[in-house]
Amino acid sequence: MRLPPLTLYILRRLAISLIVLFGVSAVAFSMAYLLPSDPVTSRYPDITNEQRAEMRRQMGLDQPLVVQYVRYMESVFRGDFGRSFGTGNTVGQDLALRIPATLELATFGITFGVLVGLPLGMLGAVYRGSWIDHLVRVFNLAAQSIPAFWLGVVLIFYLYFQLRLVPSPIGRLSALYTAPTGVTGFYTIDAVLAGRFDVALAALRQVMLPAFVLGLGVVSPIARITRAAMSQSLKEDYITFGRALGLRSRQLVLGDALRGALVPIVTTLGFIVGNVLAGAAVVETVFAWPGLGRYAVTAITTSDMAPVSTCILLIASSVAVTNLLVDISYAFIDPRIRHEYAR
Repeated sequence: MRLPPLTLYILRRLAISLIVLFGVSAVAFSMAYLLPSDPVTSRYPDITNEQRAEMRRQMGLDQPLVVQYVRYMESVFRGDFGRSFGTGNTVGQDLALRIPATLELATFGITFGVLVGLPLGMLGAVYRGSWIDHLVRVFNLAAQSIPAFWLGVVLIFYLYFQLRLVPSPIGRLSALYTAPTGVTGFYTIDAVLAGRFDVALAALRQVMLPAFVLGLGVVSPIARITRAAMSQSLKEDYITFGRALGLRSRQLVLGDALRGALVPIVTTLGFIVGNVLAGAAVVETVFAWPGLGRYAVTAITTSDMAPVSTCILLIASSVAVTNLLVDISYAFIDPRIRHEYAR
């Protein structure tokens, strides 16, 4: 039985993604072991050379790099990502606690960026060349130029230390509250499901400021690509024809022109999702957010190889899956692309 063309396309993309992930894992594993520091020395700085050699033997670090990589990949296929020497837990246990934290922060940040960046780009396209357009472009340039770590520190200083408008940057939840029972891993949602609305509000207040800092980096690329795509879409013949028929501007802009500009917008959003997951480490470190990025940074500084390799592999996998979903979404957005897939 012949598979549908879109299914064949997805299977081909999955095969390519597996090859890419295999290459990424090899490079990440090799780069991790090229770090100048040693995991045994970092954890036990005062032991003797004999004790250090014995610890390296027990950890398998005395084996050739190829042997260590083969053993690592065998354990990965078994679902075993090794053990973190820093936390004492398996990497899987650590990730189960930290991935939901990163996903919650990224979800709020990306949502904020899209809700702000998309209207700004549309305003710039509709009022192209006016003072509104110039104001949007200045805002985009400012948002793109401000470093996330600097903005986070400044906001913490003024909004927390000076004005006391936001809670202290101590993670996902204040010490005054206990974490809700895990269902989705999102404290805001799990607290609502448990009927603990005070905890949901506290968790929302904790995530708002880091999500704002993270999402501000999303606003500029979304606004710029929306402005460019919408400007081109508004020049199309079907928009001119719609205006000649007397259709309302709101319908033409929010309906026809926006749909014609969705492909580049969705493409940019796909790249942004990968960049946010990979670049959340800075925001998580500034706000003491117990997420995947902060976990990877701590593992790098202590030469904890298993978490470093696993985090890189996980981020690469998320980027590959996101790009695949973006490509599949093209078939539902643009009939021409759907016809191309069918060929």
